[in-house]
Amino acid sequence: MRALLGALLPFALAVVGCGPSETGGQLVTFQAFASGVADANGSLDFDTGAGFHVQLTEAAMHIGAVYFRLGQANPGDANASCVGDTTYGLQVPGAVDVDVLSSERQAFLVTGNATSDLDQSAEIWLVDGNINTVASSTVIASVAGVATRRAVTFPFQGSITIGQNRLIPSSNPAEPGANPICKQRIVSPIPLQIRPTVGGALVLQIDPRPWLDDLDFSALLPGSDGVTLEIRDVSTGLGADVTESRDFFNGVTGASTEVYEFSWLTNKQ
Repeated sequence: MRALLGALLPFALAVVGCGPSETGGQLVTFQAFASGVADANGSLDFDTGAGFHVQLTEAAMHIGAVYFRLGQANPGDANASCVGDTTYGLQVPGAVDVDVLSSERQAFLVTGNATSDLDQSAEIWLVDGNINTVASSTVIASVAGVATRRAVTFPFQGSITIGQNRLIPSSNPAEPGANPICKQRIVSPIPLQIRPTVGGALVLQIDPRPWLDDLDFSALLPGSDGVTLEIRDVSTGLGADVTESRDFFNGVTGASTEVYEFSWLTNKQ
């Protein structure tokens, strides 16, 4: 359905965009689920690109909505609209809180709607409420575990919110809205090739291991307990730990198929 942000239904300004409409395909209603990877069973053990062995004991994610685009293009330029003049073929306009260390399928709060047209890219909306409201304390992703390198252990924890702390100031005073907060809250474009069918279901599989792949845990500082290292929820400032915080945020919000993999299950699966 092709529509500008200003033409969306009022509820669309909270978490949803425009729904699928007359695009030539059959209308499909379906259930949607999210899960961790198949080998996630309450924890994950893995080696990172930065040379650490990580035992991840907690990982969770809040997703506000999911949309599929019929084309592959990125959402519009940096202006007040995060939807733009685009065509969506699928929507799941509601949330799910995912235990990413569970391979069990966890249902979104609402059913999805789609057409049977071929979708070629996905958007994951990391939001709770109005996507354009700057203030937000919703935890979008959180992790905890222990990293080890050369027999030295680094217990860690961290979480991400996307509010005032993620707002990018405009470099041009004449364009105060050049970097809307909604741009920080949409993971896109995630490439895919999915054609929804009647009786099917959508599954989003989330792999949290790439979230931590670039982190130097030795650069983190202790949190409030004085022992556990903290991946701070910041994007500005100086210090090596700020760099690691940015790396964690980029790992969560990067549109990578290594992290976010969609599949369509037929009624026979």
